[in-house]
Amino acid sequence: MTASGGRHPLVAALVSRGMRRGIQRGFNAVRLSGDAEALRYRGPLVVCANHPGWWDPAVFAWLQHHFFGHCHGYGPMEAAALRRYPLLEKAGLIPVNPNDPQSLRQFVRVTRDVLQQGHVLWITPQGDFADCRVRPVRLQPGFAHLVRHVPSVRLVPLAIEYPFWNENRPELLLRFGSPVPVGDGERVRCVTTRMEAALRETMDALARDAYTRDASRFVTFVQGRAGIGGLYDMGRRALQWGRRKNFQPRHDP
Repeated sequence: MTASGGRHPLVAALVSRGMRRGIQRGFNAVRLSGDAEALRYRGPLVVCANHPGWWDPAVFAWLQHHFFGHCHGYGPMEAAALRRYPLLEKAGLIPVNPNDPQSLRQFVRVTRDVLQQGHVLWITPQGDFADCRVRPVRLQPGFAHLVRHVPSVRLVPLAIEYPFWNENRPELLLRFGSPVPVGDGERVRCVTTRMEAALRETMDALARDAYTRDASRFVTFVQGRAGIGGLYDMGRRALQWGRRKNFQPRHDP
């Protein structure tokens, strides 16, 4: 199977659209902090993100659509789980069974093909869900095996948080770190250690911004509906109308 063999453009577009709509409905806002050098790169990327929760694949779909429209996005998924959702393989997810050497070899071949074609591979090398505050950051080394012999590939750390600020829905906060270069033939342990440090630094920088609850420290890309809704907001709206004031559903000014 090649990088394009399992992916169907229409299915990929529909799945991506559904995930992006989920982001818009599920979050108060999508905000990006820091200088996102990775967004300007036009070449093979492996984005290594922390793994805070269930929303992570939808976040990848949102980022792929908004910032990497010049190429396709791919990601790994446990083979047994993917068999239950076969359409997801046509959307760009690549099956892998970590306990099957043949599956691992096939996964390496497909992902290297993906990268050599200039696409983006989105991964969460922590493996399991992990709180954003867990230190040290430990990554499984599989990604390092993939990238050591792919010319011009860039490893990019991505920090993700889903905190609640002042609205009834959480914020989606993102920060890309500086790309981590990979030397030809560099040892797997060395690549893994450097990425662990880069991801930790990126997560720490995002945490400092998130702690302030200051939206001005971020670029805001999506601003969802605010307020509690229902009879409560109807009453607030009527009260403000009676005072001849504009109704502001947000808690923030």
